[in-house]
Parts: sequence; structure tokens; C-alpha cells
Amino acid sequence: MGVVCALGADLDTFWTGVLEGKSGIREVPFAVEKDFPVKVGGLVSDELVAQGREHFAIREPDRWNQMGLSAVGRALEQAGFSTAGDEPLELDIVFGTGHANTLAVIEAHAAFLKGGLRKMRPTTVLRSMFNRVANQASIRYRLVGASHVVCAACATGSVALGDAFHRIRFGLADGVVAASCDSGFDPPTFAAWNRLGVLSPIPEPEEASRPFDRGRRGLVMGEGAAALVLESFDAAERRGATILAEISGYGCRSDATHIVQPDPAGQVRAMNAALASAGLSIEDIDYVNAHGTATEPADIAEAESLGRVFGDRVGEIHVSNTKAQLGHLMGATAGVELVATILALRNGLLPPCRNLDDPDPRCPLNFVREAPLETEVRHALKNSFAFGGTNSVAVVSRV
Repeated sequence: MGVVCALGADLDTFWTGVLEGKSGIREVPFAVEKDFPVKVGGLVSDELVAQGREHFAIREPDRWNQMGLSAVGRALEQAGFSTAGDEPLELDIVFGTGHANTLAVIEAHAAFLKGGLRKMRPTTVLRSMFNRVANQASIRYRLVGASHVVCAACATGSVALGDAFHRIRFGLADGVVAASCDSGFDPPTFAAWNRLGVLSPIPEPEEASRPFDRGRRGLVMGEGAAALVLESFDAAERRGATILAEISGYGCRSDATHIVQPDPAGQVRAMNAALASAGLSIEDIDYVNAHGTATEPADIAEAESLGRVFGDRVGEIHVSNTKAQLGHLMGATAGVELVATILALRNGLLPPCRNLDDPDPRCPLNFVREAPLETEVRHALKNSFAFGGTNSVAVVSRV
């Protein structure tokens, strides 16, 4: 696995920060300068981005791609594959992004309005291609299998994982890199999210994101990337790989009702599909890493859908998430949260919910609060529910 986010760009630093309840949310300099209504976000430091760029000799000019390629490099390193790029690797890559390179498009539009065709960069098309990040990762690390991009708003990272999972389950590949990256911190994109009215106006950065809390005011944007190397068991065993966890099931269903209002029925269908894919029952699940956006409709809908799926057991299943520490990483959020879920299983430690001081009584779930919970987890659900009504659920199992 590999990760780049506001809490770090290596697994140990990231996981320590998660368990200690640290916050990576801070003021966004240009938003302060321009006096945006919302001025905070889960920014990755320029130093962390530069470290990844230099370590993996990444020549890609754009920040979102740099984070994505760095996460892929870290995952390949941990999996024991070469990152030199001098020998072909028989790996597919499925990359997810929600925004892609919006900044390149914005800059090109501004240049055209100012000076016409001649002022536009010749590389504009190549920089703004949605599939650029998958192709650049393939080129940089010589991944000679299939490569493509998926996009499903804030379920994107999970959908990328599901695609990779099915490619292996149905014999299309022995190994697939499932990756995701996103950044919405250019001024026009962040301004658009401000105008949408879903961002938390709480000015204190560390207090702004409050999933499932009665005092929540909305989501906090973040940025980052994650990558996971998936292999068939036989392929991993043949090369002596260290197996971190098993992706044992996956389900994806649509609400088909509204572009931004979540429907618990769609979430129920996705969770049931994931359990069926894994061949598991509700009795087998010990932990749910919730989507938990900190918007009132989404939190309440997710709590309701969990109650419908697990019935009387819902009070026994531990629930937590990490958006209060990282922000909502949009297309990358599910990928980073999947990494956190796998680390929780491997270490027998469930991360606590930061800022859950006064749980909303309409969300009657068994939250992990105040401190990490030491407990054995056999199987976990990772929920990812998106604008547009895409509901993506992965089942992660301990090995």
C-alpha cells in the first residue's frame, strides 16, 4: 500500500497520526487571502509532495499527478516490485480521480480569453486528459498490463478497487494496482465548492469536520492519493509476497434517485451485494469504516442504512472514520480510508472518531471514541457513498 495525505506520505507516520487523533486540516492560504467563506482544508504540504517527486524521479508537472504517482511508487516498493522502470511489470493499473486536472483546463481557458489560440499551451490536451494519471503511472513504472481511469465522485477510490478485484477474481489479471488521487485546491475549484454550500463554515481547522456529531456543519475538503497492489493468492504466494489483507468481497449499487440527496435503500443494496460477494453474513462483520462526510443528510442516511442491514447487531459493530482528521479527499478519499481500514485489521486497533463530542441521536451507532480500541477484527466493511448516487462497498478480511 502507499498513501499521500495531510497526515503523511508513509504508512507509519500516517497510521501513528490516525491513532493519535491528529488533524491535518489547516487554513488554505489563498482562501484566507481572498476571504472565502470557508478557508480550511486537508492540504498535503509542499514538502511531502516534493519528497515523493524526488524519491521516484517524477517528471510530471502537475500536483495531483505527482501525488498519485508517488502513492503508486510507495505501494510497489512495499509490495517488493522494482520502481526503476527499466523492466516491464505484468501489472494492470486502475486509477481513480474525481476532479482530474481541473487547473490545466482553467489555466487554458484563461489564456485563451486573454490572448486567443496562440497563448494556449500545446500540451493542454495532454495535461487535461482524465486518463493521464493512469498512463503516466504505467509509463513511469513500466506497468504493461491494462491501464485506465474510473470516476465516481467520492466513491472513486473504492470503485477502482472493485474493478481491480474483479479483474483478478474473473481471471483477467494476476496483479492490479488500484490507485486514486485528487486535489480541488486551485482557487476556482475551491470557490465552486464554497458556492455549493456543503463545506463546513467552522473557522477552527481542527474542529471543522465533525462526522456524526450533533454540532456538524458540513464537510471539509482534503487532497491526497492512495494505491494498493492486489494479487491473486497464487501469484502472491509464488513470489513470497507479504500479504497484508484479503479483499474478500465487493458491491456497487446506485440510488437512482437524486444527484446529491443520498438514499439509504441504495446503500443497503450495495452492502448486501458486498456481503454476498464475500460469502459472508452480518454475523461475520466486526467493524465498519464509515463514509461519514459530516453533512447531516449523508450521516443520517448512512446510519439508517447500517441499521437496516445489521438489524439488532448494529449496536455490536464498531464504527469509525477518519475524515475529521484528513478532510474529504473526494476521488481519493476511499483509497486512503481503505488503507486505514487494512491497517486497523492488521494491528488490531480501531481508530477513534475525532470531534465526535456529542453524537447525533439520529445516528445510533457503536462509535469508537476518544482513544483507539484494541480488538480483533475478522472482517470489515468499508463504505463509500458518492454524489450522483454511487454506493461502493468493499469487504476487507484479516489474513
